[in-house]
Amino acid sequence: MRAVAAALAVVEAAVERPSLRIGDGELDPASTWDFVVAAAKGSQGRISVAPEARQRIQAAADFVAGLASSNQPIYGVTTGVGALKSAAIPPSALHEFQVNLIRSHCCGAGEELPRDLVYAMWVLLLHEAAKGHRGIRPQTVEAIIAALRRGMLGCVPGRGSVGASGDLAPAAHAALALLGEGDCTLWRCGRVVRLSAAAALRFLGLTPVELGPKEGLALINGSHLTTAMALKAWRAARTLLRTANLAAAMTALGACRRPTVTSIEVLRNHRHEGSLACALDKQRWLETPGMALAERDHEQDPYCLRCVPQVHGAVWQEVRHSEHELAAEMDACTDNPQVFAEQGKLAYGGSFHAIHPARVSDRLASALATLAAISERRTNLLMNPQKTGLPRFLVRDGGFNSGLMMIQTTAAALVSEAKAASFPASVDTIPTNCDQEDHVSMGPVAGLKALRVVENTRYVLAIELICAAQAIELRGLDRYPPRIAAALDRIRRDVAFLERDRVLANDIETVAALIETEELLCLQDAEF
Repeated sequence: MRAVAAALAVVEAAVERPSLRIGDGELDPASTWDFVVAAAKGSQGRISVAPEARQRIQAAADFVAGLASSNQPIYGVTTGVGALKSAAIPPSALHEFQVNLIRSHCCGAGEELPRDLVYAMWVLLLHEAAKGHRGIRPQTVEAIIAALRRGMLGCVPGRGSVGASGDLAPAAHAALALLGEGDCTLWRCGRVVRLSAAAALRFLGLTPVELGPKEGLALINGSHLTTAMALKAWRAARTLLRTANLAAAMTALGACRRPTVTSIEVLRNHRHEGSLACALDKQRWLETPGMALAERDHEQDPYCLRCVPQVHGAVWQEVRHSEHELAAEMDACTDNPQVFAEQGKLAYGGSFHAIHPARVSDRLASALATLAAISERRTNLLMNPQKTGLPRFLVRDGGFNSGLMMIQTTAAALVSEAKAASFPASVDTIPTNCDQEDHVSMGPVAGLKALRVVENTRYVLAIELICAAQAIELRGLDRYPPRIAAALDRIRRDVAFLERDRVLANDIETVAALIETEELLCLQDAEF
């Protein structure tokens, strides 16, 4: 096993890996998530700790160790937790008690979380630990980083957390692997491999973590899963919004021989920054060198075209506000109790309550459901020959061919599901722990719903892009705006023009993948 671990270390050293430094500043939501995705998919990201952060971590750990040896009643150290807070833990059992905390909280249910979310949970916890308020020892921080560097992540069921007191069950499952218990995943040879944590540690040449005072509690307490879910939904929402602007531009080109745009004066008079930003983004797709875009005059297009700046703009503002909320939560301390070594005290509070990232997920779910709804309406518009002058359902020889009839039905079903999932989870609360935890955030529930809406919206926009591409080519224009021409060409590389009926499910998946990887959006920045 040592020889294998040594060989792996040589390979890792030769591979350029994304890097993240914690402990010397705030985390940026976008770059942090991009790092997480790259690292979780096998590139084995390099996490480093700033020297000043190491000093803070050590000082907090030393302070906790002193308290643990004082025989004082310290919550989660020498006493039980939650409704068991009055139960004393004998000095001889302090280590075993921390292990018990992790084992007892491993009670999740349902499908396992994807690796990016589990990785993100660890990044957020490590960033917080670097502030020196959790009391985790430096060697435990290094053990976590070593496991992440080798691509080892515990298997975490996705359900079982109410988002206060922290995301306890998911975090416990993630931490269990560090103890050499439960199952984990590794990225090897381009795929994810599942095996026991004990076997993975041996294979990687690592040893199980032996927990010190408070470390079991510190590893499971906090809003890290709820925040990771909201972060993932937010990052996807940025991409989906920009894609929706492209889709609206393509639909406008397909539905109208020469689409018009809202005048800049009208947009400025709307007084919402998002309306102007989305309108300009959409118009950039339609720009053609040497040809001015016609401003709207007396034409009265359906609202799904005319009100794109306003509807997309409202989503833009939700996404922007969510970024500020997430940046604050990612930099927050969400443990309880928190260590203040310089002041010589532990301080208690409720920062583990994940209401802020929970509400981010709820707002994003609602915003994206709105984005999907107007996209489906544009797809429906393209089906109607009375509105566009194009063949019904965008296919020649209609009747014998059904064309894109049913793909719009799929979009309608996806939008309906997204609407149903947009009811806010964070307004609900079910007391737990003998009413000790009598108000909770339901943050992971909000996050799971938001991520489902993300997926549905991606499919709905893929359907609009397929239909808009078909409409543009049926329109038979002599000249296309160059950026839209590039987007159309990229779609046509994988999805052919629909001459006659065929299975369309694969086409939807293909274009959805182009959306997720932002391959189409890269074309907007190209020079033409």
